[in-house]
Amino acid sequence: MKSQRLKNSLQRYRNWRQQPVEYKYTGQMNRCDCCGEEHEGNYCPLCGQKATHGPVTWASVWAGIMEIWGLHSRSLPYTAWQLLFRPGHLMRDYVIGKRQVSFPPVKMLVILGVIVYLIGHWLSPEDYSHELPKITTTGVLYYIDYAWKWVKVHDEWMSLVSFSIFIFPTWIVFRQAPLLKRHSLPQGFFIQVFIANQSLVITLIGLLLSLLLFFVPYNSVMRMMHLLLVMYLYIDYKQLFGYNWWGTLWRLIAMSLLIIMLLFDVVMIIAVFMSLYDGDPLYRMIVDVLAYGLVSAWLTYFLMHTVGVVNRKLWLERGKWAVIKWPLITLVIVIAFEAILYSWDEFGCRS
Repeated sequence: MKSQRLKNSLQRYRNWRQQPVEYKYTGQMNRCDCCGEEHEGNYCPLCGQKATHGPVTWASVWAGIMEIWGLHSRSLPYTAWQLLFRPGHLMRDYVIGKRQVSFPPVKMLVILGVIVYLIGHWLSPEDYSHELPKITTTGVLYYIDYAWKWVKVHDEWMSLVSFSIFIFPTWIVFRQAPLLKRHSLPQGFFIQVFIANQSLVITLIGLLLSLLLFFVPYNSVMRMMHLLLVMYLYIDYKQLFGYNWWGTLWRLIAMSLLIIMLLFDVVMIIAVFMSLYDGDPLYRMIVDVLAYGLVSAWLTYFLMHTVGVVNRKLWLERGKWAVIKWPLITLVIVIAFEAILYSWDEFGCRS
């Protein structure tokens, strides 16, 4: 008997993950309080006002206050609940057009950021202070330090900036996914906004746990929450794109490598500009850009090519040699160009 109840509960949970909301249509006739149009359904087709609007009462006042914090229809707490128990399904529902299943994600990011800041500032003022640390650098470095420290002390924007780095690599690696084929970069933006919201929800849970479990060090609780966030990222991508556990894992590893390469490119560009700012010779900047840039560009191309081959199973259609031919040709070209560049740097520039 208990096993049957457990099976029924699991089945209801699976059904809820696939379809969390059931919509019912009453077919009742209504007269719009705004324009007077008689209509059938929940909303007026002429002005768009909801059919259940009536006289302003204290309930209306309470509903207006709750709406500020997302505690009304499509409530923020219910969306946070979904981000914990059906995160990938929620993200896919939203980006394919089912907007009524979720609280507006960007608005949710701002509200959660305020809540996390208030509770975090109370529990750990040094970690959740919006006061910018003193900046001692000058020139170009001053603006870089200022932007970095401003984002770092604003958790909600730091979460969004951090996960925004994933938009392009996610599009490259998962664009042939069974459940979300050819998803676009704007869809990828909202996916990462949801993941940023999820990180804030998990951070909030960690803050509340550190308040309840006062005998456990605050830093230990937050480290556990960070580990939980990594596990959730795996679950997010599996539910969202529909690959199996192994298919999701190796694609996440490939996506991480692609992010590292892109970040390396950004760091290299900043370093080149810094060397120019410090008065280094122009030829040295050209050598650095070509030397490091070509290798990084080839590694990025090879990884993207490999992922595309595996996703589309091209090795079955064209054979192994046809698949690896162009990466090998481009590798030979890069090695030859690097050898010429090294010779020019050693002999041509210094003569």
